[in-house]
Amino acid sequence: MKRALVIDPDGHEQQRIRSILGGLWPQIDLVCASTIAAAHGYLGRCMPGLLMTDFYLPDGSGLELIEQVRMLYPASPRVLLTRHDDEAHLRAALRQGVDGYILKDQGNEGIRGLMAAVGKGDPGLSPEIMRLALRQLETPLADADPQGDIAPGDAESAGLTGREVEVLALLSQGMDRHRVGEALVIRPCTVAGHIKSIYLKLNVSTRAEATLAAVKLGLVDVEP
Repeated sequence: MKRALVIDPDGHEQQRIRSILGGLWPQIDLVCASTIAAAHGYLGRCMPGLLMTDFYLPDGSGLELIEQVRMLYPASPRVLLTRHDDEAHLRAALRQGVDGYILKDQGNEGIRGLMAAVGKGDPGLSPEIMRLALRQLETPLADADPQGDIAPGDAESAGLTGREVEVLALLSQGMDRHRVGEALVIRPCTVAGHIKSIYLKLNVSTRAEATLAAVKLGLVDVEP
């Protein structure tokens, strides 16, 4: 591995990964960034030999970078390093075509071993993620109904938290994130984080799709 771009908002995580990758490939040209905007600046100047990113960054989703690198530099390995270990996040990652999905609590030696596998062209999956991936084979992603696993009137079946249910209900009433924040007495940026999680768990990408899901979950009354 000659070059790597690591994007993580946590400076300590950046240094940890720098140490791990530097130990694996002493001559690696490694650059760290904290935001998507900064990452785009580096991507515009050179091709990353390896992209490592967290799921959520201060200015957006790391999946945007995964997709961009997949389209522009398909031979470059793409790895998610995150704390999210649920099926919704894994499904989203698999749809973007990742080469590795590593949990931050894996430990330095565990991460080192998985990254060595990625460097050889093998998938780098934390054991917990491997088990989740095997479950996904029971329902092929290409054939899955985006909302087929949502039971009518049962928000828990979609994995939504109580707060996410509240946010979704207000969004379905036409409120923007600022009005939702005022109603729930939370910051708009916090609302934005909940919305990202809701979209991910419901496998939707628009407010209209989220509203349909809310109707199915019984969070919105539909007049006859």
